[in-house]
Amino acid sequence: MPIIIAIAFIATITSEPYQEFSENSNGMAEYKFVSKTSCETGKHDTGYALAPFGTVVLKQVNTDGTITQPVCVN
Repeated sequence: MPIIIAIAFIATITSEPYQEFSENSNGMAEYKFVSKTSCETGKHDTGYALAPFGTVVLKQVNTDGTITQPVCVN
């Protein structure tokens, strides 16, 4: 079981969407829950969304400590 978890973790962090998220990140390792929002993975006016199942429930905190709402606005 630990091997399967390790493989899944490595596959996730080496995926193209995760790499693109890392490139567009503000470097803050703090996230807050937001209301479930339909969204596609990619760059939006409110930042880069990583939404593998078509929704976002966690949002990275801005450098000033705020959360941009609504999430996934183009």
